[in-house]
Amino acid sequence: MNNVEIIDIDGNKVKVSGIYYISTNNNYYFIYTKGEKDNDSHVIFYIVKILQEVTNSAQGPTPTGYLIGLKINDDNEYDMVKKDIASIINDKENSTKSVRYLELSMLNNLKIKDNRTFKLGIETYNKIFNNTINNVNDNTNVVDTTNNTIMVEDNNYDELIKENDSLKQQINELNKKIQIIKDIVN
Repeated sequence: MNNVEIIDIDGNKVKVSGIYYISTNNNYYFIYTKGEKDNDSHVIFYIVKILQEVTNSAQGPTPTGYLIGLKINDDNEYDMVKKDIASIINDKENSTKSVRYLELSMLNNLKIKDNRTFKLGIETYNKIFNNTINNVNDNTNVVDTTNNTIMVEDNNYDELIKENDSLKQQINELNKKIQIIKDIVN
């Protein structure tokens, strides 16, 4: 984990443990933690969608030069990100790279406007980071604290990875069909 200095929701500069900065479906996401645990010893994580900050001017939206982190409000988009989290866990266990990982240093001075939180069991956390916080028995669920559950149980996330691969294949097939239609139209 790398320390990343961000500007939190209250406007304060704070250092957080940057977990992953990823790109998926032409969007960018930052997963980080402040090292907090809940009463059940689950590690609390935050996830934000990364966008360019703009300000309104007479000429229209003008980039400020800052990146901002926003809450993922769209449930379909968030479902895809949850599958990416499962892919990240699978990547760590199998030394693969099915998700596009980006350099965390690019996020220094990121302005967090709002975020979504989820919890990760100690056992799964240890698998991902080869790190031990405590010897705590847990069921390795990743629990979204916005009342959804990310199903990443040890016996279930392989199915999510297969489902994610299937979706990628379907997207590739649709892109090929779109290209054929474009070729016919042109």
